[in-house]
Amino acid sequence: MKGTSSRFWRNGYATEASLACKNFGFKRLKLNKMVSLLDVNNISSAKVAERIGMQLMKTINKWGKEVYVYSVSI
Repeated sequence: MKGTSSRFWRNGYATEASLACKNFGFKRLKLNKMVSLLDVNNISSAKVAERIGMQLMKTINKWGKEVYVYSVSI
């Protein structure tokens, strides 16, 4: 990832932040479903999405590249 320091990698920060966003969306914003679009080459982000309970729904072309569509519902 450009501009980030590797000293922050593999500490669980992305999972913790993603889980907090998921909880905020469902509890405070009262959303029924949340979706995440991830570059298919970003394996780490896909693992984070799966860790917080998201499931891979499909692959689409967006912004000129292949993108995974992950989602989670209440």
